[in-house]
Amino acid sequence: MVYSPDFFKQFPIFSNLTEYELQEVAEISNHRKFKKGTNIFLEGEARKAVYFIVSGLVKVYKVSEDGQEQIISLLHSDEMFPHVGFFDDTPNPATALAITDVQAISIPIEDFDALMFRKPEITVKVMKVIGKKLLELQDRIQSITTKDVFSRIVGAIVRFSKELGEQQEDGSVLIRMPMTNSDLASMIGVTRESVNRSLNRLKKEGIIEHSRKEIRILDEEKLLDYM
Repeated sequence: MVYSPDFFKQFPIFSNLTEYELQEVAEISNHRKFKKGTNIFLEGEARKAVYFIVSGLVKVYKVSEDGQEQIISLLHSDEMFPHVGFFDDTPNPATALAITDVQAISIPIEDFDALMFRKPEITVKVMKVIGKKLLELQDRIQSITTKDVFSRIVGAIVRFSKELGEQQEDGSVLIRMPMTNSDLASMIGVTRESVNRSLNRLKKEGIIEHSRKEIRILDEEKLLDYM
C-alpha cells in the first residue's frame, strides 16, 4: 500500500511539514500489517525501525527476572514507538505485541535518523513525544505510591476513556480494549484480585459494564467522583 504525503499529517511529529517534506517521509515509509498476538519486536533486539500506528492496539511490556510481565504502555492510532534510543545504538528496551490486528507505518531507523538530522523540527517533536511519555510514567509511579488501589483502577479507566473512548447514542462511553484483568493489574501495579474486586464494585454500582474485550462507562460523572 502506498500512502499520499498528506496521509502523514495525522501523525503529530509530521503535522507541520511541507508537501515536499511529507513526500520525503512517504518515500522512506513501509506499510506493515501485524496479526493479533504477533510480536512487532522483542526486548533486547537491535532496533530496526520506528513505527507509527495507523489502526489497532499495541502493548509494550518488559519481563522481570522472575518472569513477571510489567506493561509499560498501551499504544493506539497516530502514536509512534519505541520512544527511546533515537540518538544511540541501544537495543529495544521492551517487547511490543499486537493485541488486535494492527496496521502500521515503519521507517528504517537509519532513514529516520537521517530525516531528523535534515529536519531539526522533527527532532524537537520527537523529544516532546518522549517527554510526554516520561511524564505519563512519572504520573503512574506517583499514583502507585500515593493513591489507594481502587483510585488507581478508576484512574486507569478514566485515562482509557480519554484516549480510546467512543461516545454512544445512549450517553455511555465505549472503550474497545481487549485487555484481561491481569493486564490491567500489571499496568498499574496491583494484584489481579484487587482489579476483580474493584471492577465488580463499579459494576454493582451501575457505573460500568465490563468484558474481556471492552469497558462501557454508564455513569461517567460518578466514575470521576472516585478520582
